[in-house]
Amino acid sequence: MSREQGNGLLPDEAVVSTVGDGVYQLDEDGRFVAINDAVVEATGYDREALLGAHVSLVVDEDDVARLEAEIAELLKDDPDGVRATELPIRTADGETLAYELRFSVVREGDDFAGTVGVARDVSTKERRDAELKAQRDELERLRRINAVIRSIDRAVVRADTVERIERAVCDRIAADPYRFALVVRFDPQYEEFQPRTWAGIDEEYVDLLQRANFDVSDGPGATAARTRTVQVIQDIEEGEYDWSEPASECGFRSLAAIPLVHEETVYGVLGVYSDQPYAFDQPERKVLGELGEMVGYAIFAVKARRALLAEQVVQLTFRIVDEEYVFTALSARESCTVRFEDAVFHPDGALLLYVSVRGAPPEKVVEFCRNFASVSHLRVVSERDEECLLEVRYDEPMVLTTLTHHGGVLRSAVAEDGVADVHVDLPDEGNVREIVDALANAFDSSELVSRQTVERPVETRTQFRDALDRRLTDRQRAVLMAAYHGGYFDWPRGSTGEELAESLDISAPTLHKHLRLAEKKFLSTVFE
Repeated sequence: MSREQGNGLLPDEAVVSTVGDGVYQLDEDGRFVAINDAVVEATGYDREALLGAHVSLVVDEDDVARLEAEIAELLKDDPDGVRATELPIRTADGETLAYELRFSVVREGDDFAGTVGVARDVSTKERRDAELKAQRDELERLRRINAVIRSIDRAVVRADTVERIERAVCDRIAADPYRFALVVRFDPQYEEFQPRTWAGIDEEYVDLLQRANFDVSDGPGATAARTRTVQVIQDIEEGEYDWSEPASECGFRSLAAIPLVHEETVYGVLGVYSDQPYAFDQPERKVLGELGEMVGYAIFAVKARRALLAEQVVQLTFRIVDEEYVFTALSARESCTVRFEDAVFHPDGALLLYVSVRGAPPEKVVEFCRNFASVSHLRVVSERDEECLLEVRYDEPMVLTTLTHHGGVLRSAVAEDGVADVHVDLPDEGNVREIVDALANAFDSSELVSRQTVERPVETRTQFRDALDRRLTDRQRAVLMAAYHGGYFDWPRGSTGEELAESLDISAPTLHKHLRLAEKKFLSTVFE
């Protein structure tokens, strides 16, 4: 061995020390006889600890055996050649780094005397490649999820029942990229749930859930329904959940519970299951949350549409008592009758209510209503003796909103002596229990006092026209038709009031009087 090698230095050390890669020499037994500073820095060992130590100090036994096999192959096939390989290097603090080795054999005459090589750290590149791959995988996953959601969007638009909406959602979610999907409904106290629709390769999971007896009130589904937010369990096997055993039996490792919500109403919870842990990162949760809102709105729209178009309805009558509700409280305080006339949804979500009050001085009615914080706008539309018509903006959730979200139509509501009788129409296939539970949650006391199924008369176009004709006088009909055909309702107007009056040979004030009366009768026929 040369003097330089005995000192642990490589030939041409001044040149080698400037190389950023690790340069080393091993003897025939695989022990370090020379190293440069880069090897010392990379391994974390002192020079003294490395020199004389076997290469297994920094390389696992299996990799040592593989390295020896490659050296033997190089000696046999190409003694003067260079061989390249990759293997992990273990540092002094236990970290493992990926390295690429390029080495050749050292011979003394015909005898094998060891190897000399260069070690290049490729772990940074591997980490970068792994990060890029993870990003590509995540983008691909989100692309697939968005494609699924677009297909769900198209399907729910075409669906005409809640059941078909739920079926479309579960079928598409379970097909790709997840393993199983399930829609459940919770009772008002979130203590029990009812599986509604499911899809995937583990349908026995529903049977396991139904047979199991465990508390669901603190589970992810009930929490999602209560908070109206997506709840995620990233590793089912790490948590202590009553339901984790049946989930694990079916191979599920992570779960997202997504509320199907529109405004303040939750129509159910969509459970999405994956066979991979940590399958739901933040971007994915956001997309799934938007899916829940889309499906919630679709369910609301179907319920509302069927409530308006159903030929057969269930007529429900409720008796409601609530001291905090402005109109029942008003009827008790002033011993008056409060009758709901109509309502208009404001663009910001509030309600404009039109309510008639009989049996109390209008000034007292106004004074009482203004004391309710939820009443942000109050206007007396008309008044006569002890009767008035009020326009009220009510900012808190109202029974009308609650009923609409569950497919009910408010037909009438009258409050007297602190008690309100509320009449609701529900499509024949509607869920009466949902309406009962919704009103029970909205008021202090709500009792269903009657229920009957009736046929809703279908009014033809001719019948509507006849009903309108019966309301209009001949002069009102003539004025209304002349205004319509003369472009009076166009913008800009095709005819002015004065031009119409001249055509009909009447004064302008007379035309406007008949026109306003005809408009009111027409609109009342439409809205009633």
